[in-house]
Amino acid sequence: MRFALALSVLGTLTTADVEAPDAPQQPPAFAVASRPAPALNHVYVVLDAATFAAVRDSAPLSRLLGRADGGLPDYAPPQPGADRVFFRGRETYLEFFAPENRFGEPVGKVGLALGYDAPGDLDALERIWRRTCPIGARRTPVRYRRVDPSVPWYDSVQCDETAGGDHLAVWAMAYRPEFHRWQSGTGPTETPQTSRAHILAPRSAEDQGRFDINHLALQVTPPMFRLLIRQLEDAGLQRRETADGTLLTGDGWTLLLRASEDPPRLLSLDLATDGAPPDRLSLGSGALIRMGPQTVAFRPAKGVD
Repeated sequence: MRFALALSVLGTLTTADVEAPDAPQQPPAFAVASRPAPALNHVYVVLDAATFAAVRDSAPLSRLLGRADGGLPDYAPPQPGADRVFFRGRETYLEFFAPENRFGEPVGKVGLALGYDAPGDLDALERIWRRTCPIGARRTPVRYRRVDPSVPWYDSVQCDETAGGDHLAVWAMAYRPEFHRWQSGTGPTETPQTSRAHILAPRSAEDQGRFDINHLALQVTPPMFRLLIRQLEDAGLQRRETADGTLLTGDGWTLLLRASEDPPRLLSLDLATDGAPPDRLSLGSGALIRMGPQTVAFRPAKGVD
């Protein structure tokens, strides 16, 4: 799903507390997060050709994360020539794009979808972002249109200034109950289900659902850094300054943002896996690196086009 990775020179990220003199200040009305912090729904990354082919075809990667699929409606294996592949986790999932993709997205771009299990929490976020997003916020109801009749799929909310950039897109979403009913074949009298776990639960019976995304590290421009910190704190993520950048903590995941004049890029994408990962798995120009007994980090190559 798209609303709107790439060998790293980084060492293991540390979390020593430091000062961040240019960190934006929150207005008093939003200084204390009394609302639920958003979880993570999914991440998309546009890969270079060699890395995309390696991710698509890697048997060790599929053994670790579960098999890849080509998307709805049936989660079938990717077709030859597919421009994207999905890996489905327990509550989160990954979407990898080829460099020549249907949306014209550039190599290295990252999409970050915050996720809410309760639609009312998305409603609350919309009200906040409409008051605080500098350019403006919008809500978009999205339908799955490759069936007749089309099916309400999810609602998304975005701040316009961070949703459509060349390097990063950020938005929030919540599934519609109609989508789970269509996908599961249940009727309208069944209890409505909108949680990420309910949507992805069937994948565990189809050789999928063996991981979750628990951390991302991104290098962004100073202007984007300031916008994102404000926007994500308004959404309820908790901020802490570290030696490596600003760490934002959501529900079950963390995001490290580093402001830099160097080109924006993904630094690391970390996964909690069911099985023990290999020490290192080369994937084109990038690599999957074991960080713990059941934790791996995807580290992209720097500056691959």
